[in-house]
Amino acid sequence: MSAWFNNAPPLLLEESVKIAVDFLDRTGEIDDISETCQFLVNKVEFMIAQGQRNRLLLANRAIAEYQRYRKARTVELSLVS
Repeated sequence: MSAWFNNAPPLLLEESVKIAVDFLDRTGEIDDISETCQFLVNKVEFMIAQGQRNRLLLANRAIAEYQRYRKARTVELSLVS
């Protein structure tokens, strides 16, 4: 059986997002769980569509993107206040 069938996209998506959410939750970086999950799902789906199949790489890249997004959002909110 090929590696593709062992890591079919729905399972790959679920595992990658779970890794990212677990990490972000442990580090206290999640403000709104539904927003965070949607953000991570969108990022991981995009990378899977580009052909990436390594769940740890997908999770790490999604985490990094979320951290950049969160930082930019914080800066933007501080400028508005």
